[in-house]
Amino acid sequence: MTSKGTLRRNTLCLAAVSTVLCNAALAAQPDQEKKEEHLYLSEQFLYDDNLFRDAETNDTDVIPGDPTDPNATPREVSREDYVNRITVGVGNDFHLGQQTLRLKGRVYDARYQDNDYLDYTGGDASAAWDFRALTALSGRLSGSYNRTLADFANTLGTQRDIIESTNYSALVRWALGPRWSISASGGRIETEHGLNIRENENLEADVGRVSIDYATPSFHSFGVEYRYIDAKFPNAIVAPGFDASTSDYEENAALARFTYTATVRTQFRVSAGYVERERPVDPEGRYSGDTWRAEIDWKPREKFQMLFSAWSELKAYTDVESDYFISDGYSLAPSWSPTEKLNFSLTASYEDQEYLNTRDLDLVGGQRNDDVLTGLFTFTYKPRDQLAIELSYRGSDRDSNRVNRRYDAQVAGIALRWSVF
Repeated sequence: MTSKGTLRRNTLCLAAVSTVLCNAALAAQPDQEKKEEHLYLSEQFLYDDNLFRDAETNDTDVIPGDPTDPNATPREVSREDYVNRITVGVGNDFHLGQQTLRLKGRVYDARYQDNDYLDYTGGDASAAWDFRALTALSGRLSGSYNRTLADFANTLGTQRDIIESTNYSALVRWALGPRWSISASGGRIETEHGLNIRENENLEADVGRVSIDYATPSFHSFGVEYRYIDAKFPNAIVAPGFDASTSDYEENAALARFTYTATVRTQFRVSAGYVERERPVDPEGRYSGDTWRAEIDWKPREKFQMLFSAWSELKAYTDVESDYFISDGYSLAPSWSPTEKLNFSLTASYEDQEYLNTRDLDLVGGQRNDDVLTGLFTFTYKPRDQLAIELSYRGSDRDSNRVNRRYDAQVAGIALRWSVF
C-alpha cells in the first residue's frame, strides 16, 4: 500500500475508533470549574518525517550554505527531523467594575536536531479591553502579535522564513432593547516575511464589519452582516503605468447567520451569503460567488461532545495571502473525557482547494487544484491539577495537479505542561 493510502486509512481508522470509544463511554463525573492560569511552562518533542513538505520526487539532501553567495559551501539538510520546543506562557484578567482587561502571551524556543539553521525564537501576545458604558453600549479594543516559522508546504523550499503578524481591532455594540443589537468593528492586519525573496507577500489590510442581530427568548439567534477588506502588498512589483500590484484586492461580503438551539446539548449554526473580490490591476483574478458554513455542535453526554462542520468559503494561507482559493470541505471533531484526568480528541478534515489566483510559473493543466486530507489525534493525561502530559499524532496528505505541491507527512509528539499558578 502506498504511503498516501496508508495515511488515508490511518486517518479514517482514527476517526472511527475515536467515535466508537466516545459513544461507548459511561456517564462521567461533573465538570469542575476551570481554573484561571497565570503562568505555565511546557516542553514539547516532535518527530516530523517530511519537514519540508516535499514531493517524493524532490531531492532536499543539499542546499546552498548561503543563498546570496553561489560560492558558499553547500550544507546538508534532512527530510526527517526532531524538534524540541520550550515555552513560557503568562496571562491574567483584570476586572475593574464593568471593565475587563485581558492580557496573554507566550515565548518559545524551537531547536532542530539536524536542520539547526532553522532554529528560531517565536511567540505570540494579545491584549483586549472589554468595556461597557451605560446599559446599552459595550465593546472591545484588542491587539495581537505573532512570530513563527512559515509553513514549508507553501514556501516550496528549505530556506528559513520567519513571519511576524500584528492585528489591531475595535468593536462597538449597541443593544436596542433585550433582543436586538447593532455592532460595528474595524481593524488592521499587517504581515511581514523575514526572507528577502518572500517580502513581496508582505500584507497590509484594513478590515471593517457591520451587523444587526436578534436573539429569541429560547436562545435562537439571527443576524445579517456586511464585511469589507482592503488589502495591499506594499513590496509586490508594480507594473509601469499602474499604481497598484496585481496582488492588491478589495473584498465585499454580505452574510446572513442563524443559530438554532434544539436542546441544551445540541446546537445548529448556519451562515450563508455572497462574496466579491476585485483586483483593480488583474481582472482575471476577480471572483464573485456564494459562500456558506454549517456546524452541528452535539454533546450527548457530559463528557463527550462532537463538532461537525461543512463549508464553501474563499480562503488563503497566512504566509501566501496572494494565492487564494475556493475551499469546499468538511471536518469531524469528537472529544471524550472519561475522567477528569483523561481526554481523547480527534479532528479529521477534508478540503478541496480550487485556486483562483496562483503564482506558480508552470500553468500547464489549467488552474491549480489541491485535495487536502488532515487528521490530528491527541491524548492528554493530567496526573495532577498542575501537570499535563500530551501525546499527539498529525497526518496530512495533499494531492494536486501540480507535482511539486503533492506531499504526505506525519508528525508525532509528546509534550509536558506545568501550570505554576
